Amino acid sequence: MQRTRPRDDDQPEFYTVGQLAELLQLTPMTIYRMVRRGELACHAIGRIKRFRRGDVETFLENSRQPASGASQQ
Repeated sequence: MQRTRPRDDDQPEFYTVGQLAELLQLTPMTIYRMVRRGELACHAIGRIKRFRRGDVETFLENSRQPASGASQQ
């Protein structure tokens, strides 16, 4: 079966809580809190949480703030 979308072999499609916490330099408890507050989308399989790379990228884009010294026009 052929893939419809190219995939980087360096980055997994899904992250575990531990992998995502390490990637974002947060604690696993912070990741769980973000999920509980609805800030971060995840796939729940029973009690196990998995995070799709695209959802993580969307979360990061939405949480980006401009530099404090940016000029306004």
